[in-house]
Amino acid sequence: MTAKRNARPAVKVGVHVRSRGVKWQVVALSGQDIRLVGPDGGGESVLVGCLFADPGFMAIDADALQAAPQWGLFETAPPATAREKALAWQRHVREVECRLPGGPGSEGFVREQYDRTRHTLAEREQAKQAKGEELTGLGFRRV
Repeated sequence: MTAKRNARPAVKVGVHVRSRGVKWQVVALSGQDIRLVGPDGGGESVLVGCLFADPGFMAIDADALQAAPQWGLFETAPPATAREKALAWQRHVREVECRLPGGPGSEGFVREQYDRTRHTLAEREQAKQAKGEELTGLGFRRV
C-alpha cells in the first residue's frame, strides 16, 4: 500500500522511503533516530523530524495512519499575526530537531547548543527552554 502524501505514514523497519531524491530502506529505529540504507549500500542516520520535514519525503510502502491536515488549512487560521507566530514557532522547533531554523538542507549557522552531534534531543530542548527571553520577546509564554 502506498501512503498518501497528506497522511502520516507508519514508518518501521523494512519500509522504503524517498528523501532528497533517493530511495532508502529503513533498517533501524532508535528513539528519534532512523537508520537508512541507500541503493549503493551506504547508510546514514537522520532524526525522524528532519526526515518528515523534507519536502520530497514519501513513504513508499508504509501503511498510512490518520490523515494530517493539508498545508492549505493554515491559511484559514486567524489573522496574519497568528500565522506569523506559528511560523516563528516552527523555526524554533526545527532548530531543536534539525539544527537549523530553516529545516534540513537549509543554510545558516548552527548554534552550538543545538548541534545534534554534541547534544541529545532532551539537551537541545532544555537549551531552547533556557532561552526564555528569546521566546518571550517573540510573544511566546510558558515554553
